[in-house]
Amino acid sequence: SLTLTSQHGTVGVSTLPVVSVDGMQTKAPEPRVAPASEPYWPDGAQETDLFAKIEGLAELHKKGILSSEEFAAKKAELLSRL
Repeated sequence: SLTLTSQHGTVGVSTLPVVSVDGMQTKAPEPRVAPASEPYWPDGAQETDLFAKIEGLAELHKKGILSSEEFAAKKAELLSRL
């Protein structure tokens, strides 16, 4: 929610009264919510990011931090996003 800050403190815009125009009170517009969308990935960036994550997982597996089962499961999950 939008807030304003002044010498008197912070005020939420939704708490402010609606001012009338020419004696006619106007209804406050309904708040608009942007629809959820897929994240933007420039061409090839998503694949590059996924492969970097898989390489990082491989490094953790090599160091013994991840088991073979954990590595395989996470790798399959990441590859399913392609």
